Amino acid sequence: MLRDISFAYSYTSGEKGNSPMDFCELTLNNSIQFDLGLGYFSSTSINVLSAGFARFIVNGGNMRLYINEHLSEEDYNLFKNGDHKGLEDILLQQYAELKKTLSERNEHFFKCLSLLIQQERVIVRIVVKKNGGLAHQKVGVFTDERGDKVSFTGSLNMTASALLSNLETIECTCSWKGEDSLGKVMDSVARYEKMWNGQKEDVIIYEAKTFCQTIVSEYPNIKPSELLDEEEKLSKQYVTSDTPRDIPGSFPHFPDGRTPFDYQEKAYENWVKNGKQGIFAMATGTGKTITSLNCVLHEFIDSGKYQVLVLVPTIALVDQWKDEIGSFGFNDIIEVSSANPQWRAKLTQLKNDIRLYKKECNFFIVSTYDSYCNRDFQQLANQLPEDIIVIADEAHNIGSTTVLAAFRAMRARRRIALSATPSRIYDEEGTAEIEALFNDKYPYIVSFSMEKAMAKERLMPYNYYPVIVSLDEDEMAEYVSLSISLMRLYDAAGHCKNEEKAKKIMQERKRILHKAKGKVAALKSIIQSIGEESLKYCFVYVPEGISENDKETETAEDSPKIIEEMKSAINEVFPNVRCNTYIGEKSKKERKAILTGFAEGKIDVLLAMKCLDEGVDIPRTQYGIFASSTGNPRQFIQRRGRLLRKHDEKAMAFIYDMIVVPSSVIDGVEPEYFEIEAKLVKQELARVAYFAQLSSNYYQHVKPALEKIVDYYHLNLAELILSITQ
Repeated sequence: MLRDISFAYSYTSGEKGNSPMDFCELTLNNSIQFDLGLGYFSSTSINVLSAGFARFIVNGGNMRLYINEHLSEEDYNLFKNGDHKGLEDILLQQYAELKKTLSERNEHFFKCLSLLIQQERVIVRIVVKKNGGLAHQKVGVFTDERGDKVSFTGSLNMTASALLSNLETIECTCSWKGEDSLGKVMDSVARYEKMWNGQKEDVIIYEAKTFCQTIVSEYPNIKPSELLDEEEKLSKQYVTSDTPRDIPGSFPHFPDGRTPFDYQEKAYENWVKNGKQGIFAMATGTGKTITSLNCVLHEFIDSGKYQVLVLVPTIALVDQWKDEIGSFGFNDIIEVSSANPQWRAKLTQLKNDIRLYKKECNFFIVSTYDSYCNRDFQQLANQLPEDIIVIADEAHNIGSTTVLAAFRAMRARRRIALSATPSRIYDEEGTAEIEALFNDKYPYIVSFSMEKAMAKERLMPYNYYPVIVSLDEDEMAEYVSLSISLMRLYDAAGHCKNEEKAKKIMQERKRILHKAKGKVAALKSIIQSIGEESLKYCFVYVPEGISENDKETETAEDSPKIIEEMKSAINEVFPNVRCNTYIGEKSKKERKAILTGFAEGKIDVLLAMKCLDEGVDIPRTQYGIFASSTGNPRQFIQRRGRLLRKHDEKAMAFIYDMIVVPSSVIDGVEPEYFEIEAKLVKQELARVAYFAQLSSNYYQHVKPALEKIVDYYHLNLAELILSITQ
């Protein structure tokens, strides 16, 4: 009897003796009634229940099962028009395809189901949502001879992947464990009855009679004793709470023995509700990649196949995605980039397998955006199935002219866009087009901000230290001169007389801030404050280009790069600190070795330019020094997110940010061009506002460090912060 079993409060896949499969086997062996509601029925659905299904039958068990048929819009219209037979035909077609891939264990389940149908001990009903989509409610109730009940709720899907791979956690409640437990069980019973009887307003139910008849015709003359013998034989091939031996070890699963976070599961639900299209606006470090791959995993569990195209901006991200895809147990990965010249041959073979030889191929294509725009790739991609899933990482890159043109011609309908900052800076039209391509708009179907991520402890808390760097006399004179030239290009109404010239002047002004000579001295001061013993896992974002500090250099070619100058400055202060540089000129193999060395602590300080802005994942990084001024919110939001990734040996992150201001602020001299300086400072403080708003030391350090500057220019830091959070 159920009451005689010591049930746990929850069962998690991968925990030996305490998995959902153990739970199902215990309850089936001790029940006479099983009511099950599923989100879907597919090639792997509920077959693992065969571990205890035959014993349930021999014990005289009865079953009610409702499943959610996954319908296309065309299929749904059949049902809406009352054509139940049309839907039965669709279901039978799907079953015919399913039979081609049935394992011995799959067949055992259908034999058990056939016997229950023949003995009129099971009823199967189909649930269809009135507005389309999937009814993802999962609920089950087991009842024994005494009338005791055990209910379960959660994300259990009764699939091989769900019950045996590292995927699912369920909670169970026993009716005999007090009034509260009894109330919860009866609530599950009431919800099940309401769905079963078609009393929910948003669903319609019909019985799958033809489907059941077909099962019986496939497996007639089944004897209970034969099922028991067969089940005993299968159990020897099957290890409870472990991967089944008739399923390859690489059977797709959620990685590392974990289960998805609530927001990652919600992302899939929202994506399905939005027609399997949408934008995942998720803060850097919150698991955008994992969240999108969890969607692929759900779709695989539903359909039994995966066909995916992933697009990324850099080759470094191609490698990172390949690792993440592999961690899910997905195979058949094709890399499309300049680093893999064989991609054309591999894609051609894949295309032929699908179109000429009609093979059901699983694949992941991981491509850079540049390679995706290649004419050869476009011709091959347009011959792949229309139902492939497209995942666009760092999706703001789609707004470029060539990538946008390729996306407009895309046939694939299932789409996911990933970005911490989906909006394209200063490009409202490009942003609108990206939103249209993914059938989504702000605030997007998935919106997981950095503030929310920190509140849920998905990102690390951090202290923020703005470090003031002043322009010297020569730099300030050049900045003012350029600003005056820029002002002269605008008339009284604010219209620019020469856009190209204005853009060039603004770039020159940005260069002055970017390469301010005082940054080297500021870097030395920062590392001294950190101390040699603590200076490990430190990342320095460095300005691009050559140094302007060495005035004795005759030509620009002879000038040292800023990144080398700053590396030398660190070793000048601490000769024993191990430094290295991560730059685009190094080979792919060298860059990978450098990142590995940094992650393992063999490199103390890593200096890099903008090549690490998108995608590289180094969770152990504890100190971040931002010596590269940027007016692009996307870049400094991404950089902050890189530092806040959680790590077991990191309790806090520390960000040092160089803020460039005119020397007059420091010297207290009233400037001649106050308005020009004020605009410069306000632009710099916009970045400070982003960093300061969530820092742990805002009142203790950030506000006092900037008081003189904000007072001098009549600015209000709190108002700046408020303006970016609204």
